[in-house]
Amino acid sequence: MTDKDDDGQLALIAARAEEIKAGLDARYTKEELERSLSRRSVHALIAATTASTAAKLKALSARVEALEEGGIKYLGNYQRACCYAKGDAITHSGSLWIALKAVPEGSAPGNDPACWQLAAKGDKPVKRAPAGSTPA
Repeated sequence: MTDKDDDGQLALIAARAEEIKAGLDARYTKEELERSLSRRSVHALIAATTASTAAKLKALSARVEALEEGGIKYLGNYQRACCYAKGDAITHSGSLWIALKAVPEGSAPGNDPACWQLAAKGDKPVKRAPAGSTPA
């Protein structure tokens, strides 16, 4: 089934649910309210609940898709003069860190657990040999 078919079915369900709701919202006498629910009323309640759930699932599905499209945003090495947004990934002291919320400048990974989550622990930072020297 395509998204167009799904949209069409959702529209039909929503329209039917509104029709059912309008019927259920009609004024009832005390005797009518004291009677047990009819099969039609039960079906109407189920249809309304199903339509509502379908609409909520569609909205949640769209949100998940948008989040998955974003992926991880790697911004390189930590810069103390930069602000970071929730979800930004940086390296600091050889480890990979993810921002848990908006991080103000100067809040270094490892010093503020409310802002940073360690994603991958690194070893000691690599010390590069000066240009022209030979490795030992």
